[in-house]
Amino acid sequence: MHSNAKSQHDLFRSIHELVEVHGPQDAIKIAQSHSLEKDSEASALTDPILEVVAGRSGRKIVDAAASSLVREIEGGSSIGYSYSAWCLAGLPHRERKPGEDWLIKTDFAQLLVRPGVRLRDDDSTEKLSVPCGTIARLLLIDWQSEALETGSREISLAKSPASLLKRMGLSRGGPISKKLVEQIERLATCTVDFKFGNDREGVVVNERLVESFRYVGEVDPRTKRNTRMIETVVLSEAFYRELRRHPILIDRAAIRDIQNSPRAIDAYLWLAFRLHALQGDTPVGWGSLWKQFGTEFKTLKSFKAEFKEPLGLALAAYRSAKVAVTERGLVLSPSPPPISS
Repeated sequence: MHSNAKSQHDLFRSIHELVEVHGPQDAIKIAQSHSLEKDSEASALTDPILEVVAGRSGRKIVDAAASSLVREIEGGSSIGYSYSAWCLAGLPHRERKPGEDWLIKTDFAQLLVRPGVRLRDDDSTEKLSVPCGTIARLLLIDWQSEALETGSREISLAKSPASLLKRMGLSRGGPISKKLVEQIERLATCTVDFKFGNDREGVVVNERLVESFRYVGEVDPRTKRNTRMIETVVLSEAFYRELRRHPILIDRAAIRDIQNSPRAIDAYLWLAFRLHALQGDTPVGWGSLWKQFGTEFKTLKSFKAEFKEPLGLALAAYRSAKVAVTERGLVLSPSPPPISS
């Protein structure tokens, strides 16, 4: 029994190896079977991420792992970029009230996002909310990647939401098109402050992400509200300069595989920033992870229970990431970047 449990555990060290050997469907069955193992020795050897594979998110995780294996064999990766500071502190995962700031403090940075306002023809103003969720993150990656690939701050967003959704690999439809239009305007009008350091010494980078934008307005027939389809944005000189100085390589195809989880995208970006620069094994405690990825959770216990799902997705998408889950948190090991330039 000991040798069987040990060999299973060696296999379970890699989600990708499990999927490669057994295929996605059997990988889930094996993980579920192993999680129900009553033998205490075998249970002690179970990989916490594989526990997630056995749960409700198992299909998403093994599909992301399978997709990364296919890209490795057949190609299909797509180089993208993110400003490094977004890897240290991210946008909110959920909606915030109009006019409400977003403030997050991690071990490495503080981020303050102040929402913009919409100026109307009658001289009134409408408070907007801060950008949030999956769509805002995908838009940022799209803009940053386009800017570095073309060497231009001006980004064309397409003439319609449907065209832009197709470019970003998102499904098309009424609700998501509306969200896309809203998130574009929020990103185009907000202000972000990144602080690195402390009250005694540090650096603060104050930036408008977008310097100017061109839009076409129309009235929504259902809500009677004026909506704006922004067709072109010009990134601010300050943000573009910081992006060029501190870009992080990512695989846009991998991001598309985990696009339904903003927390998984954040975890992927963080790993893409940290792993390739490490000199040795580096522990990161659950408390630090909670501050960066789970400020919306009231307790550390609830965060720990939830975070393994987006972490599993991020690791499935990032094939070469070497990360171990322990009782105290994570242990990060030096790993290649998620994609080669």
